[in-house]
Amino acid sequence: MIENLYSLFLDSSGISTDTRRLNKDSIYFALKGENFDGNNYALDAIKNGAKLSVVDDISLEGKHKSLIYVEDVLDTLQKLAIFHRDKQDIPVIGLTGSNGKTTTKNLIEKALTLSYKVLATEGNLNNHIGVPLTILKIKDHHQIAIIEMGASAVGEIELLSNISKPTIGIITNISNAHVEGFQNLDGVIRGKSELFNFLLKNNGQVIINNKDEIIKNFSKRFTDAIQLLGEGSIVQAQLIESVPNLKFIIQEEIFESSLFGDYNFQNILFALTVGKIFDIDEKDAAREISKYKPEDNRSEKIYEKSNCIVLDAYNANPKSMTNAIKSVDKFPNKNKVMILGDMNELGSDSKIEHENIGVLTKKLKVGRCFFIGKNMRYAHKKNTSSLWFEDRDSLEKEIVKYNISNADILIKGSRTFQLEMIMPVIMKISA
Repeated sequence: MIENLYSLFLDSSGISTDTRRLNKDSIYFALKGENFDGNNYALDAIKNGAKLSVVDDISLEGKHKSLIYVEDVLDTLQKLAIFHRDKQDIPVIGLTGSNGKTTTKNLIEKALTLSYKVLATEGNLNNHIGVPLTILKIKDHHQIAIIEMGASAVGEIELLSNISKPTIGIITNISNAHVEGFQNLDGVIRGKSELFNFLLKNNGQVIINNKDEIIKNFSKRFTDAIQLLGEGSIVQAQLIESVPNLKFIIQEEIFESSLFGDYNFQNILFALTVGKIFDIDEKDAAREISKYKPEDNRSEKIYEKSNCIVLDAYNANPKSMTNAIKSVDKFPNKNKVMILGDMNELGSDSKIEHENIGVLTKKLKVGRCFFIGKNMRYAHKKNTSSLWFEDRDSLEKEIVKYNISNADILIKGSRTFQLEMIMPVIMKISA
């Protein structure tokens, strides 16, 4: 079945999963979600130019010559991706971690593109659907693939590794992100280490972030692990300063990135290390990496009047929130304004982790601190000089009364809050 479907795939324009963005002559996979069933759009997909529709609703069997019925559409998509991956003899860099995955992926792509045709995960296509879709985009001209893997439960990285079959593996760091799905930090460790387990069994190469105490322990399992820093490292970059911009030096040449924070220097080192593995000159890679500008609400630096706004509203967990607060606190402006939303998926750790944010902002004497969300109320109780709001609308009604000048402003919270939506108000009150 998969072999026949693969022949049809090779003769198509690729895979589509959304009839609103349907490529002509593609194969439409009728995936299901919590609030939709792709089977309902399978016939529309064919009418709108799809070559075939793969469905798992038995009532559709035989309804059209261009319908293919399978028991499980998602399982079929994943098996098709595995079949395709097995045909590709190219290095695949598998990348996971609690924080910094997308930034690291983008930096690695910048370095490798200097000498290779690279395919990298687009956007947030890093789950059980996104990874097979990315694998199925590998074409004959691609020389290296970079596959980002996200997970919120034990077993998910193992699945994604079996689909993408990485030859090189990176775990950026491990902390209590998505701990609700993993149940506890031990679950996070087990889940993320599934990438290294795959590489160990399949003679793959790993790059160890030996700055991370948890990941450092994995070194013992490998005889040829490359270390990110110090002895066992293959790059020579040294950090000069981390805020407001990262500056680092390689053989007396200084490079400046628009990224900030020690943690982003680690992401840069990953990219330089991967570049070195593939014989890309360190300085050439560093120059290219330094051109990278964060976007998509991930640590974007926006200057408005006398203010520097750090928009980091894509997501948040205790480690990334703490890193961002500490880094922005070291920025040069005297005034600090922090607009911080709930950190989701923390399970039983939620109360204490939000309290810790309150304690940190109090300790740093953040000038104006605005907390948003039911869990950030715990932070507000620990930092009573802050203001607390139930939702973004309530915050906007209050903050519009302010004039903010000569300030470093951090905007950070989990995706559900869409805190980037307050940017027009922040721009308006900037002076």
